Amino acid sequence: MRAAGTLQGDVLIDLNVTLVNTAPFPKFLVLNPAYNITVYRRGNNETDLGFYIDKGMNLNYNPGIWIMPYETVVINVRVSKTESYSLPSITCGGTDGTSIGCGVVVPPLLNSPSQLSALSMFPLVDGHIRILEYQGVVKFNVYSGDEGTFRKFFAVTVPVVFVDGRMYDFTPNYTMNYSEYVDALFEYTGTGRRSVNVENSVQMPQGMFQLTPTLLTGVSVGMPGQVLPSNESYELPVWVVTTGTGVEITYRVEWSAGGL
Repeated sequence: MRAAGTLQGDVLIDLNVTLVNTAPFPKFLVLNPAYNITVYRRGNNETDLGFYIDKGMNLNYNPGIWIMPYETVVINVRVSKTESYSLPSITCGGTDGTSIGCGVVVPPLLNSPSQLSALSMFPLVDGHIRILEYQGVVKFNVYSGDEGTFRKFFAVTVPVVFVDGRMYDFTPNYTMNYSEYVDALFEYTGTGRRSVNVENSVQMPQGMFQLTPTLLTGVSVGMPGQVLPSNESYELPVWVVTTGTGVEITYRVEWSAGGL
């Protein structure tokens, strides 16, 4: 198959992460200047903006903030990125009366999610700086540049999985989970699953994906990255979309050190 066209996917992650300094002395927390960060102090009444520009907010040439003894701060971080996704096209070969019908369009899964957790966001080697919680919203906008001239039929999943937290309040509601999506594709094309040789198959940990990404017809359906959240076994949500212009998906995330 060749690419029939491309779609763009814009991802915006807006998170509030609450930290506390449990030490009896101040700590200078180095923050990544590549991110759009706002620091809230004193009950959200005072903010530190543009910390990496202010010379007073550098220590040993490292940008960051001071956290006072026993102080709790909320760090708001906004992360944005854009991905490009190719829609597969069915190739028709013959011109001599053969290959008049070339295939059936199925909704390919376009994206594979990345993973985030409290530890990956703040990999701190400090026993006094502790992450209390995070919460926020993720927006995922998938669109084309042809202004709806052509109809599209595709599937997408969440762009980011928070492996230690809870994802909820999906808008719009997702169509099905990943296992149901694969089953639906087999039913849609009127084919059956491949038989698996148990002795030769790789044994995966419980809860991990172990599904074939290819139908008997040879059509690739896409396989998301393998995800095993720490709090429970999780099935990725999947949206099956028919659109001319695009779709915007939002969902909320939360995690607490004391449990959800």
